[in-house]
Amino acid sequence: MRLYPKKGFRLVTIVSTIIVFSILLTMIISIYSAYIVSKQALINNYLDNNYQHATELANAAGNILGTMQESIDALATIWQRENKIDQDLLEDLYTNNKNYFNSIVIVNKDLIVNNTVPATSGVKAGQQLSGPINNTLLEIQIPHITEPFMSKDGRWIVLVTSPLFDKQERYYGYIAGTIYLQKSNVLQGILEQDYSSDGSYVYAVGPKGNIIFHPNLKLVGSNKAADEAVWKVMAGLAGKIEFTDQQNQTFYTGYAYNMKSSWGVIVQTPASVISVPLRELLQKSILLSLPLLLITLAAGWIITYLAVRPLQVLADYSNRMVDDWKSEALPPIRSGTYEVKVLYQSIRFTTRQLQKYIVKLKNETALDGLTGLANRRNFDSTLETWCIGDEPFAMVMLDIDHFKRVNDTYGHLTGDRVMQFLAVTMRNVSREGDVCFRYGGEEFGILLRGCNVTRAYIVAERLRELLHGTVSPSGELITVSSGVVAFPEHGKTPNDLISHADEAMYTSKREGRNRTTIYQKEITKADNQNEVKSAEEINV
Repeated sequence: MRLYPKKGFRLVTIVSTIIVFSILLTMIISIYSAYIVSKQALINNYLDNNYQHATELANAAGNILGTMQESIDALATIWQRENKIDQDLLEDLYTNNKNYFNSIVIVNKDLIVNNTVPATSGVKAGQQLSGPINNTLLEIQIPHITEPFMSKDGRWIVLVTSPLFDKQERYYGYIAGTIYLQKSNVLQGILEQDYSSDGSYVYAVGPKGNIIFHPNLKLVGSNKAADEAVWKVMAGLAGKIEFTDQQNQTFYTGYAYNMKSSWGVIVQTPASVISVPLRELLQKSILLSLPLLLITLAAGWIITYLAVRPLQVLADYSNRMVDDWKSEALPPIRSGTYEVKVLYQSIRFTTRQLQKYIVKLKNETALDGLTGLANRRNFDSTLETWCIGDEPFAMVMLDIDHFKRVNDTYGHLTGDRVMQFLAVTMRNVSREGDVCFRYGGEEFGILLRGCNVTRAYIVAERLRELLHGTVSPSGELITVSSGVVAFPEHGKTPNDLISHADEAMYTSKREGRNRTTIYQKEITKADNQNEVKSAEEINV
């Protein structure tokens, strides 16, 4: 009678399979981790380079526009000496400035052209001008750089202007240098770059989001205010983002704002640029790892076979004894439990690699996916750590007023952009070492290390005033209601601080919203006004 009618898997096969799988899994995780790290490094490199390049170009464009404004102001001064500039002199002055301007024109307050150079400028002496741009120049009567506008002959133009006053300081009209945006001009020499190798390109926008310079001349004059980088520049911000346009094409974008010109410069690179180096990196990693992988697999199988061989010998001996009932000596068995040690070492090695990968994943989940701020888990951990320490700190809790109306009116996508806009503004008013976080929904906050309640109130007010004075992505102003607490005077535990900050924040909402309240055990109007007064005195 056969006690074991059917053989199962041999132990050497099971153990060898586990070791091979462990080695393969470890190798795959290592290659994948290197791939992810390299990809992020490439993305960060493009973002940093584009942001730095945008800043440099914005400053250069602002400087050249400042020089152009000075040149036009100088021509206005020459005109004022004699209350005129004859045509010959104007042509000489244009010759000296034609590197800056495509044409120069003098217009009186009745919008009649007095002089113009060159003859191909598109306007003639005695011609009557019209349009909102000209009317605006008559009204403001100050040096001014206009928004891009289309002339009657279909050209997109920017004017650099200076008012004209006679010797009795009576307003006469204005003198303007023109920049033809769709022809060769001085700005192209600064902004136009050869990025054909990786597809990067530069474009510039005016304060209302109209394109002033673009490699594709057909886009000059079009409005891009809806693009994320453009509306951030229009808000006077500078930074870097990973941006997906309406054609679902992703770019690594750097943007910068120039205060002198009120123009913004955007430098962006298509995300597809990193696909080739990443693919090459992956291929090289696999090719370099393959010989080591094969050697490791072979060595692992041989060692496993030798380690488990005694058990295999014992199993074969048992089968022979059952089949033949022969009495034969039991082969010597040495290191009977060695296979367990080998398996343990292999699993432990694999586990360590997996733990490193899990730690990396946990670090990546510390941020809020929508705003990039610290998430609730990160906030709870940080607040608990700070409460254990002896260093004082303050906390601002804030809530977007009437945020449900934004979602109901403009949709949740716009609501998300409003929260991203708030997150950017929070980072701008906070310091290095402070923690900006999203508490949940439309509720946010800032942890301010080494900060007292008065300083925290100033930061909260600065944030509130900046939001109240800047148009959000919804096209409207948003306001926030804030509550301020400090450790340890307003609480020594996270629960106390959060509860008191919420209480102060809801006091702000009850008293009309768009305000900041410092927590007190009995919050009264008079006490709160005293805190505000003290904060204002310290801020001064």
